[in-house]
Amino acid sequence: MNLVEIKENRNNIVVKHKTLVHNARYKLSETSLKIVAILISMIKKDDKDFKEYHLKISDFRELIGTSSKNIDTYKYTHKIIRELMSDPFVLDDVNLNWISSGKHIRGSGLMVFKIDPNLKPYLVQLKNNFLQYNIVNILPLKSTYVIRFYEICKDKMSENSRYIDRDTTIFKIKIDEIRELFQLPKSYQYSSGIKLRILDKAVIQFKEKTDIQMSYKELKIGRKVHELEITIKSNNKGSNDFIKSRESFIKYIRVNHINTDLYAYRDIAQNKNIILSCATDGRVYNKMEPNKALDKNLANQVWDSLYELAKKGELKI
Repeated sequence: MNLVEIKENRNNIVVKHKTLVHNARYKLSETSLKIVAILISMIKKDDKDFKEYHLKISDFRELIGTSSKNIDTYKYTHKIIRELMSDPFVLDDVNLNWISSGKHIRGSGLMVFKIDPNLKPYLVQLKNNFLQYNIVNILPLKSTYVIRFYEICKDKMSENSRYIDRDTTIFKIKIDEIRELFQLPKSYQYSSGIKLRILDKAVIQFKEKTDIQMSYKELKIGRKVHELEITIKSNNKGSNDFIKSRESFIKYIRVNHINTDLYAYRDIAQNKNIILSCATDGRVYNKMEPNKALDKNLANQVWDSLYELAKKGELKI
């Protein structure tokens, strides 16, 4: 079986079928949910089957933003593996597991996972009805419920942008639907649970850490809130903001947008088309001349221009 390590996937894009977002009923810890997202991001677009996925514990700590070594790593990772294997989730009345096996190779600093083969229709060779997002948006989030609500909002926004050319998405979701999807305990009342520990946290964390921002309106029958009207907009102002400086912008592109089309235009003076992109070595080049990187001075000018476009929201990344 082929092996995959997290650093092979420079773009870290999570791609999953919509049924996993809107129909799967489960409850995972924040850490386990992030591991699932990392594993999914390691599946490549042209893969025909799952592989064996190796995750360095040091990489995982870096990804989720913790460097704490005051834990028994072996016990900690096996606790996560047991959770992923012992708590099946329900999808269209079928019980499924996220992984079929997982192990921590003692002394190696590695966790090794195999994704459950029953998930192939929902994760491999997807042609339509799928959600995709950059994993950097969920790794800083501090709640399994906030992460899952991000996926719902992101999917609604991507669906809206596919058919309507506007930046704002409005959708409704019933309180009972949230309870069912998230498998909330009965102790979760609306005001003290859903509102305080999911919605209000999502409003703050989305704006501070992700590429979207959210607001909501309560819809009532009598005095009881039975449904929510959610408003989603694009967000470029968070602490996870890649445009806070020229350096953070360049770093973001070099990590998350390798070989993607950054900006296309027609150079009238040279009578040629330009499609700017960033190579795996971090240098800028014109995709119409793929074997020729821009010289240092011109590259610096291009980075300046791309950064200014990004700040104006005119760069589609």
